[in-house]
Amino acid sequence: MTAEQINNKIELCESAIDLILSEGSFTIAQLSEATGKTASQIYSLFPNKKSILKYYYPSLVIRYSAMIGEIEDFESYTISEKLSNFIFTTFDMMEDRREFVEDTFEKMVFKKGCHSEFHQEVTALFKHFFTTDARIAVSAGFVMKDYFYEFIAREYLDIIKFWLNDDSDGKERSFALTDKLTGFVEEVVYNKVIDKGFDLAKYLISHAGLAKNIPLFGEWITSWFNDNKEGDKDE
Repeated sequence: MTAEQINNKIELCESAIDLILSEGSFTIAQLSEATGKTASQIYSLFPNKKSILKYYYPSLVIRYSAMIGEIEDFESYTISEKLSNFIFTTFDMMEDRREFVEDTFEKMVFKKGCHSEFHQEVTALFKHFFTTDARIAVSAGFVMKDYFYEFIAREYLDIIKFWLNDDSDGKERSFALTDKLTGFVEEVVYNKVIDKGFDLAKYLISHAGLAKNIPLFGEWITSWFNDNKEGDKDE
């Protein structure tokens, strides 16, 4: 899909939502009048009216991705800063259409979970954030599979739901929750302790007799590696 087609889809979606918020509903004729696009042009981009409205949520990710190039030194952001920036920015976007989001988020996104297009777009964006960050610990690769990104994206949907029901001043609780969750994720994937543990283990094993000179710990390391070797042979 070309950039022009994406922009046209976003324009149609936003105009349709504006009509719903002001009129309670919309017709293709009304949308055509509001955007200057013919009915055939509209139907070439969307199969029906419902798909126009559903496009709102994945369009948030598309719009945010386009903004990244305008954010100074975005690539230098930590994983927590990238996640938080995305979440807070989409909060602002959704606030502009809050009534629509309150009416549709549950049925269009939350109940569908990982099957919603929005969840899939968010998962892809988060995967990009993690896989392009050189500060991620090597050991984090054990957990950073597709289900990890899907899980983080699902947590983001939970944060949106929390934000929609947050009655604290300035949505302070939502911002605090986001900071704590993204900070925790960063701590998990940046932590080098396990990396260093494996480096130590390899060093002990590769230097003959060195592990034997470290009581208990050296024996445990040696036996652990031996057990894994046996397991590999069995397989």
